[in-house]
Amino acid sequence: MQITLLLECTSRAELRSWLADNHLTTSDVWVTIYRFKPKNDMPQLPYIDVVEEALCFGWIDSTLKRLPDGRLAQRISPRRRNSHWTQLNIERCRQLITRGLMTPSGIKAMPNEF
Repeated sequence: MQITLLLECTSRAELRSWLADNHLTTSDVWVTIYRFKPKNDMPQLPYIDVVEEALCFGWIDSTLKRLPDGRLAQRISPRRRNSHWTQLNIERCRQLITRGLMTPSGIKAMPNEF
């Protein structure tokens, strides 16, 4: 899978703003992330920030790739209707709703049994 659009966000707010503007019209995006403490000062977000913001807009994380400079890129894309939901992501959504972060698109994408 080829990286066609790479976001190098410096903050969670920047990713949220991009998703707010593009979540209905873009098929996918790759976001630079880190899972552990970053080893450089290049733009990247914690994995959990990317996952939570994706869920807020009805998107999901999938493929992870290493970039030539050593950073990681996480692919996020709109969740397919009737796709499988892990219990962890359902719980994350509950917390995001409680925190007032879920958007109408995110709520619409949630499973019926929620």
